[in-house]
Amino acid sequence: MPYFKDELSTLGTKTRFSPVFSATGMTFTGSGATYPSYNSWYVKVGNMCTFSIKINMSTVTNFGTGQYKVELPFLPNNNETIGNHFPAWAWVDPTLPPDDLNGHIVLVADHLPTTTVLDLHWLKATTAEPKPVVETIFSQGNPVTLIVGSKIYINGTYITEA
Repeated sequence: MPYFKDELSTLGTKTRFSPVFSATGMTFTGSGATYPSYNSWYVKVGNMCTFSIKINMSTVTNFGTGQYKVELPFLPNNNETIGNHFPAWAWVDPTLPPDDLNGHIVLVADHLPTTTVLDLHWLKATTAEPKPVVETIFSQGNPVTLIVGSKIYINGTYITEA
């Protein structure tokens, strides 16, 4: 049975959420509307979830030393033995051209099958020939130094457990 425009608008509702954003040693003063991930959203229809996470570093007082992590809105389907990989990127310094290293970098966000925690990685060429691209831990100074103007964006769609 085909859906009509009015029926489609009731299938999923855009919902704001503030996923936990963390790294070893990281601190920030933000809460509520100033929490770093406050402007994040998801739409869930049945077991399908589409999300958009925006992390704003404006209230970060210490960027820490550990890998950056953020959480999905729902537990992914655990019928698989692998996790999901989602596209992501960081706008390191919005005052610089986006094509400079400190402008923006390409990231990947992934998780283990039994958790909502996304680990953030940046993509780099290995020293091996023919220099395949691999993931490496994304943390302060590796490969860039984030500032209070930095932003991280993660988007994706996945099947939820419930």
